[in-house]
Amino acid sequence: MRISHISVSDKITLLVYGCNFKCKYCFFKPQDCTSLTTKGLYDILSKIGRVYNLSSIIIAGGEPTLQDDLPDLTKLLDRNFYSILSTNGSYLLEKIDKLKVNEVHVNLKALDDKKHKILTSQSNKRVLEAIEYLGENKGDLNFKVEISTVLIPGIIGVSEIGKIAKFLGRWDLPYHIIAHVPSRLNMPRPSKGIIEAAKNISKKYLSHVSTSLESRRHRKGKKILIQKSLIIKVH
Repeated sequence: MRISHISVSDKITLLVYGCNFKCKYCFFKPQDCTSLTTKGLYDILSKIGRVYNLSSIIIAGGEPTLQDDLPDLTKLLDRNFYSILSTNGSYLLEKIDKLKVNEVHVNLKALDDKKHKILTSQSNKRVLEAIEYLGENKGDLNFKVEISTVLIPGIIGVSEIGKIAKFLGRWDLPYHIIAHVPSRLNMPRPSKGIIEAAKNISKKYLSHVSTSLESRRHRKGKKILIQKSLIIKVH
């Protein structure tokens, strides 16, 4: 598996290399990428878990489902970790039956395909198909599901969030609204009032709605760089 680095906070976050989307607001900056065997990576993650007394891991990126050995890694992690897969959903259906995870978080950038293409350069067709599969089969899945969207004033506003919530309401899937943090995309951070408005409109259609005001899924923490199966830097 090709990885960028590992971050440690209240969870271990594994950042893999490579993505098929080109999100204009992406914060991910790959650093000193290295390739490891699944067993070698698992051993490193297990060591980090013991050192920091952590048993939960988020597999993110980049796009984890582009990694051919992702299913093998999740099966190893299932021995001693609570694992969460964070994905854009576009290749999820190709691997879903082979994964051994506790939660799957799908980030839906936009329901409107034109907006999705503007933000990512790709259609959302495959993402919506994946979400529909998760919704239709949620009673039979062996993992929890959460859908999230980044709230970006002027692009993905309260109206678009409401349309997404209505779409998810067909299956009452848990929904997490993330406040945009200005980085590569020169757009403002949404105000608390806008975030609350997005939450309120979503609650018209959904039973479980949360926002980054209450809980962050990816907390900042120590960054660990890996090279040739060795921890080379912690900062």
